[in-house]
Amino acid sequence: MKKSVKRLICALIALIMALSALPVFAASAGDTLPLLHTEGEKILDSSGKEVVLRGTNFGGWGIMEDWFCPYTNPAGEEQVFQTLVSRFGLEKTHELFKTYRSNWITETDYKNVAALGMNVIRLPIWYRNFQSDDNGTWYRDENGNIDFSELDEAVALCKKYGLYLIIDLHGLPGYQNDYDHCGQSKSMSLFDDTDKGRRYREVVIDFWTEVAKHYAGETAIAMYDLMNEPLGTNITREGSFQQTFWDFSNDIYNAVRKVDPDHIITMEAIWDPSAIASPDVYGWKNIVYQEHLYDITNFTILRKVNEIRDAGYNAPFYIGEFYPRGLTTFGYLFSIFNKRGYSWTTWTYKGAGPDADTSPWFLYGSSDIEKIDYEKDDYDTLLKKFGECLRTDVGKFSKTNFADYAANFTGGYSDYMSLLTFGLIDTAGTQEQRQKMNSEKMNAVKTTILDWLRKLKTGDLL
Repeated sequence: MKKSVKRLICALIALIMALSALPVFAASAGDTLPLLHTEGEKILDSSGKEVVLRGTNFGGWGIMEDWFCPYTNPAGEEQVFQTLVSRFGLEKTHELFKTYRSNWITETDYKNVAALGMNVIRLPIWYRNFQSDDNGTWYRDENGNIDFSELDEAVALCKKYGLYLIIDLHGLPGYQNDYDHCGQSKSMSLFDDTDKGRRYREVVIDFWTEVAKHYAGETAIAMYDLMNEPLGTNITREGSFQQTFWDFSNDIYNAVRKVDPDHIITMEAIWDPSAIASPDVYGWKNIVYQEHLYDITNFTILRKVNEIRDAGYNAPFYIGEFYPRGLTTFGYLFSIFNKRGYSWTTWTYKGAGPDADTSPWFLYGSSDIEKIDYEKDDYDTLLKKFGECLRTDVGKFSKTNFADYAANFTGGYSDYMSLLTFGLIDTAGTQEQRQKMNSEKMNAVKTTILDWLRKLKTGDLL
């Protein structure tokens, strides 16, 4: 009997010691979030404990995409914005989009993310959320200060629910790629060797300088994401802008460091590590490299994560966006990321459109949201369509099966059977969850095909 008790005590002590050595995954709601920094390939908090960030994107908040947001224009939101300005003026258009943002994401959504065991939100923003033109004219409050109130609210809600925030500049003046999710497809001129291109780069540097100055010392900010998918989808371009992109990234890095020496900066390599310079080229410190993975097989995913492992950058890697397209499986993605210790955020939290309530693209979705007609709807109709009907908690949005399944992995779990069988056998979750995921896998294949057809229609797949 004594030996049994002794074994039990020893086992409990061993368990406590093992748990104390595990990475930190989330702060409790209301706790102070310690400032993060990097050491080698790990993200650490101010006490030296490892923090692995696992969460989601609030896609469609700062900049909309027509395939999952309540408008239709595959060329991007810029045309919608300009049309509305011509109809109603700049001030009313700005207020209209503020109404949209205040309803697309509310406090309920931060609470939902935390309830899934996640500890981070990547918040994609557009420069037009804060500037009225592409020459750097800021929206200001009644005191003449730059109006960062919407970002301030996001920070406050993250702190309330124990979540870190990644500020992601998703759409830049001058456009950083040729795809619609930067605001306007086939319009990239940010990296041009022209007076206009150089002016755009000056505006971006000023943008990040002001953001970093405003949030210097704010511990709930996990990192600054300088440019979403720079050059990432410029398949219609013949020339290479890589050197300009590298030098410009360094210019932003130096500008941020002058006003905020402490926050992590994430550099987007997008499809492979060599897309951007290694840390020693410019002497970058306290940075995280970021990739986005949308591959269609688990074998390709393995090749990509092996490229990350073998890059030799001695810096953390973070999967800022991913989705199991085609034959890629959910369990394999989550499990390989967790096994390798990579931080990750799903794309994306919320969507509206056909089958969005069941689509594995989303944690919450609705197939019952009316899209705006930005050319014909009167202003009151637009306000109504951008109003409370978009809130997650008003009954039109529901949690998808994918959300419950993803929650299995937010604590760091890896499904080794999925890894061993390249996702053919998945033991994560309950039997009911696994059955639902097998059904959702067919949705993923269908969604991939529809996505290709959509890109063929807009010419972005060619």
